[in-house]
Amino acid sequence: MEQDDWKERYKTLSEEVDKLQVKLDEQPLLRLICQMAVALDGQSEQLDRSLKTLCEQIKTDKTGKAETVSLVEKQLRGLDLEQQQHRNELLHGLQQWIYQLRLNLTSDLSNERLSEIERTMAPFVGQLAYDSSLINDLVTLQAPLLTDDFIGGRQNGILEELGHEDEELLQKIGSELLSLMSGLHIPQGDMSLARELVRRIERGISLSSLSGIIQDLVGLVARLSSNNSEDFEDYLLNLTGQLAEVQAFVEESQKDGLLSEETALLSSGVHSNVQSIQQAMLESQDLQQLKSNVSSQLQNIVASVDLFKQKEENRERRLHERYQQLQNRLEQMELQTQQMKVHMEAERHKALTDSLTSLPNRGGYDQQIASEFDRWKRYGQAFSIAVADLDLFKRINDSYGHQAGDKVLRLVATILTRQCRSTDFVSRYGGEEFVILMPGTTAEQAVVAVEKIRHAVECSPFNFHGEPVNITLSLGVAEVQADDSVDGLFGRADRALYTAKSLGRNRIELG
Repeated sequence: MEQDDWKERYKTLSEEVDKLQVKLDEQPLLRLICQMAVALDGQSEQLDRSLKTLCEQIKTDKTGKAETVSLVEKQLRGLDLEQQQHRNELLHGLQQWIYQLRLNLTSDLSNERLSEIERTMAPFVGQLAYDSSLINDLVTLQAPLLTDDFIGGRQNGILEELGHEDEELLQKIGSELLSLMSGLHIPQGDMSLARELVRRIERGISLSSLSGIIQDLVGLVARLSSNNSEDFEDYLLNLTGQLAEVQAFVEESQKDGLLSEETALLSSGVHSNVQSIQQAMLESQDLQQLKSNVSSQLQNIVASVDLFKQKEENRERRLHERYQQLQNRLEQMELQTQQMKVHMEAERHKALTDSLTSLPNRGGYDQQIASEFDRWKRYGQAFSIAVADLDLFKRINDSYGHQAGDKVLRLVATILTRQCRSTDFVSRYGGEEFVILMPGTTAEQAVVAVEKIRHAVECSPFNFHGEPVNITLSLGVAEVQADDSVDGLFGRADRALYTAKSLGRNRIELG
């Protein structure tokens, strides 16, 4: 019996030892679980509560740990799915960020860096909380773009594609900006800046680049205005100085007029001396004394006359010198005034002439159409207007370069000038758009005339570096009507032009 009790006690003790050993083996794992709970704190409220419960159960050796572990395991799987979804969203957002940066960065080095970031981005998305180098690189590349105007444009939904109407509006703005630039007389020193600005406009305007282009254009115009103002200001200052010299001469001449007082003094002195002689002759009893008195008075008269004569000679010499100086100044002023007239007329001509084609520009057209309307209102003589636009001109620039585009514009300008009558007025309205004013011409007659122009442009043998380039022209024609306005007439011709474009280009439509 005692032997059976001993065996039972041994078995019980053995089981207790095994349980104690298991408990000892579990202690490091349980401590690790508590430490991991601290590391996972803040990821999820539900997970935080479950981990807190598990840690309390571990510390107090309460039952129910298995159920809590199962719950924690389920919540960890859910958290992992949420984090994976977050990583995917973050990756998509970074890809959109890189896409927008690529649209606006022009530097090859910047684009290469973007490509490198894009290639290595995916593995680092999950590490962004620990390694911010990827974000820092993107922020560095984005920094040059973050002007106030750029941010303002982005707040209006820059991630969305521009609609067709927005694109047409931006194209119209670009055309107007090119028209404005064609009316500027740009000195050689600013020519490179102007050409770069034209290239930026012709490449196409986006909402993000529009404000920068306008700022650069305003700066260019302000600089040109400043130069012209300085030239005219220098002329006015020079003229003012010369007028001041003339004024000084006049004042000096007025002072010389006071010399008549000296003449009066001389006359008075001579008269006084003569009277003294007469008095001496009447009163003198001694001939020798009389001679002495008369001789003295005559010497006084001679001295007064000599002094007056010397002063008069000096005055006449000074007067002659001043008159000669005045004559020289007047001749210089006349010459400078004539030169300024020629210069201002040349500047006016340049301001109204397109530097590329030598045709009148938008400013020249505005003056001519105003004169034509005045003539029409006075005499009732009809006239027509044709608005012409080169077809697919941007494709020529993109395919062959801007030098080819410039040559095409000069060629078309030459054809227009040769095909039109001497009474017609041909101007470059802006960009690839031309306007023809045809006095004394009805719409039907104008269509016949511009058909010859369209055909001549189509048949022009234009080659660039030995490669033939096809050039065609679309035109809209309109005749002035009763109660018409400048804008109304041009608008009808312009709408007819766009109708011709929409119907296949290389044709004429009547508006």
